[in-house]
Amino acid sequence: MDWSAYAHEQGLGREVGENLVRAKQLSRSPHLTTGDLLRALVRDTRHAGAACAALGLTPERVEPALEELAVTPEPLVLQGPTEMSGPLASVILHVQDEGNLLGVQSSGSLLLALRPDRMDVNPGPSDPLDSPGHGELALEMLGVERLRLRAVVLEAIAQSHPDTRDWDTRAEGFLRLSRFHMAYPYPGETEPPTAATESNEEAARLPAIAAHYLNASPEDLKWLGTALYDERKKWFVARLVRLTESVPTELLEPLICAAIYEQDPSRNRHFVEAAVRGVGLAPVHERLLWYMRQGVDAEKAGAMRALYWCPPPDADSVKETARGLLDAFQRENDLDVRRTALSKLALIDWRAMDTGLRTRLAEVLQLAEAHPDVYIRHRADGLRLDLRGVLS
Repeated sequence: MDWSAYAHEQGLGREVGENLVRAKQLSRSPHLTTGDLLRALVRDTRHAGAACAALGLTPERVEPALEELAVTPEPLVLQGPTEMSGPLASVILHVQDEGNLLGVQSSGSLLLALRPDRMDVNPGPSDPLDSPGHGELALEMLGVERLRLRAVVLEAIAQSHPDTRDWDTRAEGFLRLSRFHMAYPYPGETEPPTAATESNEEAARLPAIAAHYLNASPEDLKWLGTALYDERKKWFVARLVRLTESVPTELLEPLICAAIYEQDPSRNRHFVEAAVRGVGLAPVHERLLWYMRQGVDAEKAGAMRALYWCPPPDADSVKETARGLLDAFQRENDLDVRRTALSKLALIDWRAMDTGLRTRLAEVLQLAEAHPDVYIRHRADGLRLDLRGVLS
């Protein structure tokens, strides 16, 4: 198989193609594997090679781990080119996503795709595409943390695409060209398309900007925190958080507030998921529950909407969420808060709730069915219908 041509056909870029060709040359099996890819990446002459060098990854260090793993072959791919293993097919699927996030397709995106984030994957996957491959396992064995790997790739790309501008200029440049490269464009964008060369150059600076973010001074953090309360600039900061998967303590509260204040119930997920990736599910869920109970009316409704993208981390949190929503409907007067609370109550698995909470839900539905607002009455009727046999 012509791996260079395959990379071109998939839109992965020349550097990715060159590493696939090198991996095949170094391969020790009929099928191309993630172990072969790691062998190629530690010999790369561009971003991936620079990142590997910064991590102390050399062919001599990597090879013993790969030899140890070779006793268990990687599962074969079920669809697509039969010349590659299942884990490598998964890497290929993620390479372009990583490149789009970085703003530039390079060997660095290939290295990042080799060490994926498996926070949401259940143990023991049955699909070969979900199985960790030799490359990922070798990096784990060698103590290469995913976030550290991401940081050194960003730093390596920053060397070839530096950025020395101030934060205001960086944000405006990014937002102006977000039509091409922003994962989460801000509402109401009306900028006309610009030259592809200019947009590519701006996007290629993203890793350097992200590297500045990772090394932010107190003054930098002050600007970034303030930007999260700005309707335009908050999208720029969200991209940096997602790109680095890092949330300094000073930015957690502004990031959660950005999710709460975002009026679009679909776009708020970008701030919630960025916060979760940076600090974990439990702290974000806890703060959203606090705003649901203690915030002003707009914050209460916004926190409820944001909770849709932040599932409770454990059974106790599920009950606490249900209890908070019931309280909100029974005790609050704001129409938006009560509407939102009732709509979110419909998402709770009431079959798993205790008798006390189900009794309170029945009381809430009785109040809702007599409410003058037609939306609330309609949602209450629908919820009662869905819960036939659950509520007494």
